[in-house]
Amino acid sequence: MRADLRAWGVLAAVGAMITTFAIPIGVAEPAGAAIHKCAGTDGATSYQDRPCGPSATPADFDGTIAPMSVLPSPPTGATVGRREAPARAPRAERARRPETQRPGNPADRKHLRAGMSEGEVVARIGPPDLTTGKGRRLARWTWMPVPGDPDTITVVLFDVGRIVEIERTVVKR
Repeated sequence: MRADLRAWGVLAAVGAMITTFAIPIGVAEPAGAAIHKCAGTDGATSYQDRPCGPSATPADFDGTIAPMSVLPSPPTGATVGRREAPARAPRAERARRPETQRPGNPADRKHLRAGMSEGEVVARIGPPDLTTGKGRRLARWTWMPVPGDPDTITVVLFDVGRIVEIERTVVKR
């Protein structure tokens, strides 16, 4: 008996909540209003919140036309032209950026040995061009060819901050 009364009490409370919140939602007006595009007798286009047609009285429309656009447009009477990109010199004629002086001696790349620390390597030949595995146990650092060490890619594999493998690959141009 008590369980039945409790169930009816819960249902009554839920019903009251639904009634309290559902009725105002059904009565409330929608948040957005419709916009109607109307053509005037002189061919002008106007936008208004009431439907177009004979039911609209002159008192409803004051004659001012509000501009409405979602995209910027050029002023009335302006011509729109396409802008051309500035001409660029052919690739072979473009000035190259001067190469920055990097710390370390690239010629010392061939003198790396197993067991050297990351700090020793950076001090001797400078920072790598590419790195992978940063923050992990294994890391791979790569140095690309430079004038001090031409046509050679140097790859060093570190395990817990010490060199375990060195690979020097000669590349043909």
